Amino acid sequence: MLPVKHRINLYLPQFRPAQLSQEIMLLVKVCLLTVIGLVVISAALFSFQVFTSGQLVQLEQEQEQLSDELTVLTAKFPNLSIDKNLQASIEREKTLLAKQKRVISYLRQDSISGRSSFTPLIEQLSQQNVSGIWLSKVEILNQGKDIQLSGFAKTPEKVSRYMTTLGTKDAYRGRAFKQINVIKGNSPWNEFFLSTKNKTADELSMLQGRLSESGL
Repeated sequence: MLPVKHRINLYLPQFRPAQLSQEIMLLVKVCLLTVIGLVVISAALFSFQVFTSGQLVQLEQEQEQLSDELTVLTAKFPNLSIDKNLQASIEREKTLLAKQKRVISYLRQDSISGRSSFTPLIEQLSQQNVSGIWLSKVEILNQGKDIQLSGFAKTPEKVSRYMTTLGTKDAYRGRAFKQINVIKGNSPWNEFFLSTKNKTADELSMLQGRLSESGL
């Protein structure tokens, strides 16, 4: 009896291995990408943590170094507290400065005509050429109507010549010095006082006191 041979085609579809559906393949790909992303994120977070830890350690070391330097400086300068007396003095000076500013502001409120009348009085004082006269004080009163001069002269004649010279100046024409006081003391200079104001009772008493002190 002859043997029977069978030929089988293994390439037929029924002999091929089962294939996954497209949905399952997509799910596998998504899961794989998710795992890769998580690994990358974990590695980045780990690297960042290592970097920040190093920075934190460095900052702590710098802080400790600065603290040590501050301790050394504090030991070198132990008395850096503000002196209360000095602070009170500064406050007093500030108050005085504020008052002076208010006075200056008040003086600047004079009329323009009043201010313009003061300028020639001061300018023409410096234009006199009488030697041996030294002014120590100049007072302009009553908005420029009156003027008082105090100073020192080598001789009483110098005061008379000085008054004559002032009388030739435009700003002093028509002005009469109603108070002319020359006090001779122990020094070689004579103190004088000139004023266009009338003498008051208080001024007379003060003048008499000064004359009595000078022995005149």
